[in-house]
Amino acid sequence: MILLGIVAVAVMFGFVIMIHEFGHFIVAKKQKVKVLSFSFGFGPELIGWTKGETRYSIRPIPFGGFVKMAGEEIDEHKGEPDEYFSKKWYQRIAIVAAGPVMNYLSGFLLFLFVIGFWGIQYQRPVVKMIEKNSPAFIAGLKSGDEIIAIDNNKIQDAQIVSKAVKDSGGKELLFSIKRNDKIIDIKITPKYDERMKYSRIGIAYDTSSEPIVVKVSFKKAIKESFDNIVFWTVTPLKYLYMKLTLFEAPSEVSGPIGIMQAAYFAAKLGIKTFLTFIAIVSVALGMFNLFPIPIVDGGHIMFYLIEGISGKPINKKAMQLANSIGFALLLTLALYATYQDILRTKDGFWKKVEQSK
Repeated sequence: MILLGIVAVAVMFGFVIMIHEFGHFIVAKKQKVKVLSFSFGFGPELIGWTKGETRYSIRPIPFGGFVKMAGEEIDEHKGEPDEYFSKKWYQRIAIVAAGPVMNYLSGFLLFLFVIGFWGIQYQRPVVKMIEKNSPAFIAGLKSGDEIIAIDNNKIQDAQIVSKAVKDSGGKELLFSIKRNDKIIDIKITPKYDERMKYSRIGIAYDTSSEPIVVKVSFKKAIKESFDNIVFWTVTPLKYLYMKLTLFEAPSEVSGPIGIMQAAYFAAKLGIKTFLTFIAIVSVALGMFNLFPIPIVDGGHIMFYLIEGISGKPINKKAMQLANSIGFALLLTLALYATYQDILRTKDGFWKKVEQSK
């Protein structure tokens, strides 16, 4: 089991980071920037070879990799034409943006492979837990009930239930419930949650219930893959926006410990779930790197855009100060996320993966 966890984490981190670095590498080459080294893994070099101007290597710690370009640090820039900082501001943006773009592209292709090969998997809306005094509790919904229709519209996916509830505007809904092989109708009026800013009925789904899998055409698989990319980009942003507007800490963020735990459990559930998880993490890494935070790709893009608009070269001291602030911010975020990971582990969060709505 421990070996499975180590391998799962290594494969996941190795893939999403290497594909990110490969994006920087390939576009840097296209822009005729001298790439000094391209490495898979970290630590001392195990195997290495030189081709042209680049040293390729494999290193023992398989949790990612790196690309080293000539003159990529402003202190190292000597003015040679093949150096990173000798390129135009828009060429540097292309190199920097290529990493997140590759993460999004790889996420899309992984989603497409999973959906095209196995089909679309829907989480059956089987109720596991009900909040006390919630609309569902008051209406008489019970653990084990499966929601099969809302207002006589057939339901197969828990997300459709959640959307119908959120969009209800407080209007009474007719739930058709399968309970002990009998179909019963229950009327539930969703309640608007002032803190969450949407309507809820107060249930948690049983994610261990057997999913519904539907085979789809290639055209449909492409659309669903794109929809997944949009969903896993927009949902975290909406969550962060909600927390910011409520002046609350984002307690559901995950750090390295949480991601490693999730990778382990995804691997235990099978190759399909594991590949889907890698796709989600790849999208998350791409999105995070586009944030305008100094030291990450989005911060560099912001600096180069300012350079392009102002027509003036980047102020060396200002960039160094911003990168120091960015590093401190990322370190603080990492420590906070790790603290949340530890709290979830202590509470047994990963022992019962549930989706509350």
